[in-house]
Amino acid sequence: MNIRKLVAVLLIIATIVLLILYNYERYLKSFSQSPSKEWSRDMKIASRDFNRGTYIFLNNSKIYAALPKVNKIELIDISNPSKILIKDIDINGIDESNVKEINYCNGRFYIIKDNVLMSVGIDGSNFINYGINADGFKIVDDRLITFNSRKVNVYKIFNDKLVLEGSISQIENTKEIDAEKINGKLYIGLLTGINYDRSIYLLMYESGRWSNLKPVYNVSVSSFSDIKNLKIAYDGGIYLFYNLTSKSDSTLKYIYYNDSKVLKVQPKNVAINVDGIGTADDVGDFDVLESGTNVYTVSSVGIELTNFGTTPIKSTEIIYSKWKNGKIESSKLATRTRTWAGMPKICSTKYGNFITWIESDGFGRYDVYASSTTYVYKNVLNKVRPIDKQYALSTLIQKSAVSLLIGLILVLALSLPAYVWFVMIMLFEPKRFKNDSIFSFYIGTIVYMIMKYFFYPPHSVKMNLDAVFGSYSLIVIPFIFTLISLGFVKIYYGKGKFNSNFGAFSFMVIIDAILTNLFYGPFFT
Repeated sequence: MNIRKLVAVLLIIATIVLLILYNYERYLKSFSQSPSKEWSRDMKIASRDFNRGTYIFLNNSKIYAALPKVNKIELIDISNPSKILIKDIDINGIDESNVKEINYCNGRFYIIKDNVLMSVGIDGSNFINYGINADGFKIVDDRLITFNSRKVNVYKIFNDKLVLEGSISQIENTKEIDAEKINGKLYIGLLTGINYDRSIYLLMYESGRWSNLKPVYNVSVSSFSDIKNLKIAYDGGIYLFYNLTSKSDSTLKYIYYNDSKVLKVQPKNVAINVDGIGTADDVGDFDVLESGTNVYTVSSVGIELTNFGTTPIKSTEIIYSKWKNGKIESSKLATRTRTWAGMPKICSTKYGNFITWIESDGFGRYDVYASSTTYVYKNVLNKVRPIDKQYALSTLIQKSAVSLLIGLILVLALSLPAYVWFVMIMLFEPKRFKNDSIFSFYIGTIVYMIMKYFFYPPHSVKMNLDAVFGSYSLIVIPFIFTLISLGFVKIYYGKGKFNSNFGAFSFMVIIDAILTNLFYGPFFT
């Protein structure tokens, strides 16, 4: 092989390698991208057996996740993703199945086990069983509010003691509560239900006195639908959020009061439009956070995500939404699982926000994940991981193999009109366009380029390119690769004309098919 042919072969190989690296870089970027500028990538912190949220809280500038296990609470310090610390708090008789709720206040965990309220120090000391029957509770400042089907009680917390301060029994069949201190008053949201009737209350409590004992909203449900997850929030106006669930989907609804008068109003559906992505649907489990003059929600929603080289894929992600004056101002992706993420919990620190959620691990188990808006999380987690490289490389190999196999057949089909031209020239040998004439080669090449320009890439690839910007979406790319291949052929043969136009053209088509289909490989389905 002379030097000219060697140069041509080396240039072809170099171009192929550059195309492969170009796609690999974009695969790697896709697999390693963060959910959004605000949030870090995820980190697995634990596993659990039940489809429940994992409580997180702040204590002495540390952020913890609390997870009930057999005869203990697993206390997980998730402040630094480089150093996850786990401590066990021994409590005989508890496990995930019988602990309904965990909350933290002033160095103590408050727990409901088998509908009985108890507490223990965060260091595992001074365990107390209060003997208080409760289906659930909420802590606001130094008040602990419990409920059962018959009444709601308000207790004042004195270190490890609870002193009953107020009680109301006029409203029965309470299913859920939430509470918030607003302008010095304690507002308590109640969700009640019996048979198919549901009612939402917003009670006001101050110094042992209760007011606003009438429901703000009544609704009938069915055996296929229900209301759950009642939450209160405040940003100058009062929000009452809740989920309306059915067999097929879930909707997030809310009532908003922008003054001190609590009147009967109709709930509104929450419509979440994620910045730069599109509209979400099927808004499920959520949590609420207040921060200054804004309210924030983290919601488990269905949304279509477009990843490099694929059609949009429907997944369930955690969306972080900023609210003001009863409206969403912005919504960002907080996760990019591409599968299912649910049961989010959110907590705020002076350095940023933290969320936990669960993902299915199969066989009835769930993995617990965490992410944050803090610098330390983004600095540690927003990097390329070995698994990202593995995914990028394996996907690149699979897609490239498919595109070369299918694409070569398609390109050869497009070259048939040009081959018909060469056959006609070989048969009839016209003077001006005889078989060894360079003009015959150029005419055949032009016919091939016209076919390729209009019919390549194939329709399935073009559909995947609709949401892609940049070089992949340029309609002249097939034309450009043909010219590059023509240049390589000219270097290889090094003459003004070829001994065989048929052979030179075939060589060009093969090179063109390899280059073009490697370039479009990520978009072959």
